[in-house]
Amino acid sequence: MKIAIWTKSPPKVAAIEEAIKKCVYFDKENIEIIPLKVSSDISDMPISLEENMKWAYNRAYNCKKEVEADFYIWMEWWTNIIDDKAYLFGVVYILDKNWNWHYGVSNMMEVPEYFRQKIYDEGLELWPVLSEATKEENASKKWGAFWHWSDDMLTRKDQFVLAFLSWIVPFFNKYYKL
Repeated sequence: MKIAIWTKSPPKVAAIEEAIKKCVYFDKENIEIIPLKVSSDISDMPISLEENMKWAYNRAYNCKKEVEADFYIWMEWWTNIIDDKAYLFGVVYILDKNWNWHYGVSNMMEVPEYFRQKIYDEGLELWPVLSEATKEENASKKWGAFWHWSDDMLTRKDQFVLAFLSWIVPFFNKYYKL
């Protein structure tokens, strides 16, 4: 089985590898993961559900144009405003070779007010703001916002593993076929 993912980011590739190990639907010995770098054709950090869905579709579609695979996976963090608070969560979007698709979502964490202001009021991306606040170069690539904001209780990788496992179920579980 071939699984194409739209990123070459080591934490994201590691998350997919770990999720596959935990997944009861796959023969772990016969999986090939194909990391790709493809465009979303829109902004680098989606900040609405509609933009995120378009972003996901574009990345998966662009992967499908690059390589033949059984599944095409897109995963990213994004924020959304609910009432007057912002929330961060991971989303996994999967497209299969027959154009069937499903979303998986990690748990949500409230974005601290300082970061909400920088993202929504000043229009900045989270990742450079996180690096500036933590004084760590590439803070999002090393540990991610979940890790920093939860005092190491929640990791970026854990969130993607959970989102992946919730995504894969509709493709295989009998209750989705009733």
